[in-house]
Amino acid sequence: MKPKPQVVEKIVEKRVRDHATEKRAQIAEAESKRKDVEIARLRALEDKNAQLQAELDKARKQSPKVVERVVKKPVVVPLQPSTPVLASDPASACWKNGAWEAACGFAAYAGGPLFRVVGGNLNFTMGSPSTENGRYYWEAPRHQVSFQRRFALAETELTVAQYLACVDDGGCKEPEWREAGSQHHYQTGSGNLYTSRNAHQPDSPITGVSWDNAKAYVAWLSRKTGQTYTLPTEAQWEYAARGGQSGRWYFGDDESQLKDHAWYDANSGAKLHPVGSTRLSTHPWGLRDMAGNAREWVEDCWHDSYTNAPASGDTAWAGANGGSCGLRVLRGGSWEGFARFTRAADRYSVYSAVDRNYLVSFRPARMLP
Repeated sequence: MKPKPQVVEKIVEKRVRDHATEKRAQIAEAESKRKDVEIARLRALEDKNAQLQAELDKARKQSPKVVERVVKKPVVVPLQPSTPVLASDPASACWKNGAWEAACGFAAYAGGPLFRVVGGNLNFTMGSPSTENGRYYWEAPRHQVSFQRRFALAETELTVAQYLACVDDGGCKEPEWREAGSQHHYQTGSGNLYTSRNAHQPDSPITGVSWDNAKAYVAWLSRKTGQTYTLPTEAQWEYAARGGQSGRWYFGDDESQLKDHAWYDANSGAKLHPVGSTRLSTHPWGLRDMAGNAREWVEDCWHDSYTNAPASGDTAWAGANGGSCGLRVLRGGSWEGFARFTRAADRYSVYSAVDRNYLVSFRPARMLP
C-alpha cells in the first residue's frame, strides 16, 4: 500500500482596506503642501517689501528730480482766401496767393481764345495830351478813369478758326467773305477783296464781321462756357493797350521800334498776318497785336470827345451826353493804317451794322470776380 499523502494547512491573512484612515492621510498631506505654499508666498512678499523699502531709502538720499513740462502752443495758420471762381472754371488757374496774377493766361475752352489777366493798379489817364504827335481832337479832354474789378482780355484778336466754331455751332453769322452769293466769297466770288489779304486763313484775325456779329460771338461764348464774356469797354481797351505806360505805345514813344511790334502800312505787305506774329512782343501783360493787324470793335457808343466821360471804366459809355449808338468805337491800328493810327489813344468809329470791312476784327473780354 502506498502511503497516504500528508495534508498541511497554511493560513494566509488578508489585509482589510481601511478607507477612513486613507482619507485622513490624504487630508493631512494636502494640508502640509498648502502650508508649504503659503510659507513660500509670504517669504516672497517679505523679500519684495524689503526690496521696495531699500529703493525708497535710496531715493530719499538722492536730490529731488526736476521734471520740465513743455506746453505746446497751437500754431495758427492764416487761411488763404478761397478762389472766387469754381475749380472747373479755367480762370481759377490764375488766382494765386489771394489775387489775380497779371499776365496769367487761360483758355475760355479747349481750342478757344486765350485770355490774359490785365495787371496794374486799375486807374490811368485816358486820352492823349495836346503835344502828342498824330493825335486827333476827339482824344480829349484827358481824364482819370478807374476800375472796380480786374478783367481779362483775349491775348490776340479772334482768329478765323475761332469765329467759325461759332458759325458751325449756329451761334454766329458767316463773315462777308463766306456769305452765299457774295461777290467777295472766298471760293465762288468774282472779287478777291479778302483772299488777296489773307483774310480767309485760319490764323488770321477774323474780318468781314460787324459789331452785331461780334456781339453775337461773345453771347455764344458765354453760353458755351457758362461764364460772361463781352466786348471790352473803350476804357478797358486803352488801359490794356498802354500796359501801365503813358507813351504813345506800351513800349514808349520811339516810332522806329513800331515795325517790331505791329503790322501796319510800313511792314504788312498790304495784307493781314497770323495773330501774334510780330517780331517782338514785350507787352507786360502778355497781350499781342494791340497796335496793328486789324482794328477792333469795343462796346461803347461813339462820342466825338471825352467831355463828361464817365470816371468808371467798368461799364461802356452809352448814348448819354451826345453819344451816337448807331456808331460804335474802333480801337487799334490795322495792316493798312499809318503809324499814327496804331497809338494807344487813337479811336475811330464805324456804323455797327457794317460788316463789309477787311480792316476790322475784335477781341473778347471777361470781368473777373
